[in-house]
Amino acid sequence: MTARIAPWADDLPDDLTSEQGLQIASDRIDWRNAGRPDPSEAGGWTDDEKLSYVFGRHSHDTLELGSLKLRQLPPKLFEMEGLGYLFLQNNRLETLPPDFCERLTLEGLHLDRNPLRSVPAELFEMPGIQHLSLSGTPLVELPLPRRDNPDVRGLIFDDMHWLDFSDGFLSRFPKLKSLSFSRSEQVSIPQAVFNLPDLMQLCADGNPIKVLPAEIGQLSNIQSLKLKDCELTTLPKALGQLTPLENKAGSGGPFGLHIGGNPFKDRDLKRIAKLKNPAMTTEALAWARDNGSD
Repeated sequence: MTARIAPWADDLPDDLTSEQGLQIASDRIDWRNAGRPDPSEAGGWTDDEKLSYVFGRHSHDTLELGSLKLRQLPPKLFEMEGLGYLFLQNNRLETLPPDFCERLTLEGLHLDRNPLRSVPAELFEMPGIQHLSLSGTPLVELPLPRRDNPDVRGLIFDDMHWLDFSDGFLSRFPKLKSLSFSRSEQVSIPQAVFNLPDLMQLCADGNPIKVLPAEIGQLSNIQSLKLKDCELTTLPKALGQLTPLENKAGSGGPFGLHIGGNPFKDRDLKRIAKLKNPAMTTEALAWARDNGSD
């Protein structure tokens, strides 16, 4: 008989089966519903000597069901109360249950790296959903929501090769603050991006983008603009007016302008692209104001 794996275990066997994963998921739901008692007080598990408290440190409104090789979701998931953040990344889900969006009320949902064939438009219409990640899924089209969803603050579509942003899709999220589509084979920044007045972070690293349009200057609240390893040869003059980038560049992390790895033609711009922030942002914006394309 196969030993039952404790719900708090994070060192899972490589040969974990979908059936075992479903059992772990079910046990984690029970464990969470019980208030996540100290694992050392739970008996009967085969790996009590190697306890991990990773899952116990998550807040009570979070459920981690990633990397369990799930092909389906445990029915008791839809009976949970107070669930705000659901992590389902690195599973084997090809579809979502028809009533998924109706029975769950979430703030954050991660479906990264699942072999999803499609997702319903209702996924983007869920009331209260603020952050949604579909990175690494094979989706090439995203369904157009039937109505605006002002609750959505962050969307992540990294590593979604040949993703096609349908007309009107991004405009359904008028309060969007963060958008990422790194390494998704986009040849340009979708035009709708420039009509998102609250956008603070845009990450488009690793896309074959050759031209940054003058409309970039419309992103008056942008604080983080990541364009590393694209195919840019110059910068537009309008980029120089994005003072929030310069103001936040010294904060570290994702803040400021990131343009390393682009085949710039201008010698000085090549030098600037090798600098670290805040110098990269400060000098790049100054270069754009003085030498940028119209």
